[in-house]
Amino acid sequence: GGVILEGGKYNLIYNYYKCHILFGHLKQGDFLPTIEQIGNTFQVAPQTVRNALMKLQREHLISVSPGRYTIVLHKSTPEETLRFTQNYYLARRDAINEVYCVSGLILMPIFHEGCQRLTDDDLHRILYASKQDNANIASISMFCCYIMMDSIRNRLAQALFFDIVSFFQFPYVPTFSEDTSEDYKRYYQLLLSSCEISDRNGVFQAFAGFQTLTQRTLQDFINHTETSSPLPTQIPFHWQAYRTRPQHCHTLAAKLIHQVIVGNYSERDMLLSYENMSNELGVSVSTVRRTIGLLRNMGFIRSINGVGNQILFCEPNWTKIRRSTIQENIIMAKESVEILYFTSNDVILKEFSFLTDEQIIKLKNILATRKQNPAFESVVLIVEYIMTFHSTPPNIEIFGKLLEFILLVYPFFLNKQKESDESVACFLDMLNHALDVKNEVLFSRGFLGLIKYIQKHLYLIIQLIQP
Repeated sequence: GGVILEGGKYNLIYNYYKCHILFGHLKQGDFLPTIEQIGNTFQVAPQTVRNALMKLQREHLISVSPGRYTIVLHKSTPEETLRFTQNYYLARRDAINEVYCVSGLILMPIFHEGCQRLTDDDLHRILYASKQDNANIASISMFCCYIMMDSIRNRLAQALFFDIVSFFQFPYVPTFSEDTSEDYKRYYQLLLSSCEISDRNGVFQAFAGFQTLTQRTLQDFINHTETSSPLPTQIPFHWQAYRTRPQHCHTLAAKLIHQVIVGNYSERDMLLSYENMSNELGVSVSTVRRTIGLLRNMGFIRSINGVGNQILFCEPNWTKIRRSTIQENIIMAKESVEILYFTSNDVILKEFSFLTDEQIIKLKNILATRKQNPAFESVVLIVEYIMTFHSTPPNIEIFGKLLEFILLVYPFFLNKQKESDESVACFLDMLNHALDVKNEVLFSRGFLGLIKYIQKHLYLIIQLIQP
């Protein structure tokens, strides 16, 4: 996992400095921070920083002087840098609002949790970084993000954060100046004073203020620019959740599991033949075979010689489950559930009061459907339904991926006691009652209770499969 993230960070550092040079934020003759400072900001090893800088040097953007300093070589006119910045953000105009919305729904609650977990030493590091001569809104925000992310230890959330940063490049638009922005000065003072007295809420308030300020400045810049420039082809946002390569058979397995949860398939049903499934799903027969093999090992399907494949919930093949790809999936499921735990409360408190009677009936129906594993299925179906309230492409993609990872561990829940767990019934009652009396705090409590229940069982599964 570490290797994947270091690779991601290498590209992130390269793109970050490349963009900031081309944005004109770093000009010819300017010094870059030291390797140690860059390593601190991005929380990476010195070698990762060196690799990124060497790539920038090969493109003649900078000159790295061993052991001394790194200087910007690239020379451009103010018109050129303005044009580059305008083109960069105009090409992302459509997605920027949507990504900010996702960032507010998912990343901000995670940063909030991360901020609460900061040690006093972390707060002193933020204080020190903020007082550096070359510190600005972009570098301080970046440093805070990394330290908060680091305290969460959730690689999936980190991967999402990297992709969002690569998309935005922590915008530093020409129209913004720390010297003239009263808002910036106010948040900056709040950050320093909060770090000094270890007030984590104050630190988060200042950090959130920086993000709002950056968003507003960028939005104004885009609005102003698009009146005078033609819109280039739009670049959509994508989350590369699978860092290695797309895992077709895992996506397919999640789809089949989903079909069972929504009632399109039941236990003891026979599946289509490999060829028919391959045609229906638009994938190769070998991908279908691998998918069925994976689900068979997980105790979800039984293959009957000469007859076909039947959905049957049985004991997983624990030896085969200990393979690293399946272990990786289970860890990703654990991290997805954790992300839902951090973010659900905010979403519910924001959305609940706007629910129509029709939507409340829909949610009650989701809770009432006869289920193999009520806790698991209720969480999946409620998240899926809430997704329809924010149906922007990035939102659908990100929540879709989180659900995909979670669905992949569903078979492991089928053999657990058939829900003798009274706490689950209690949480489901709480959700129903919350819908009857339209109480969002109660709904959030019930929902988070179900998530906690899933987390508890996932930890037990992880212990079972650790080699």
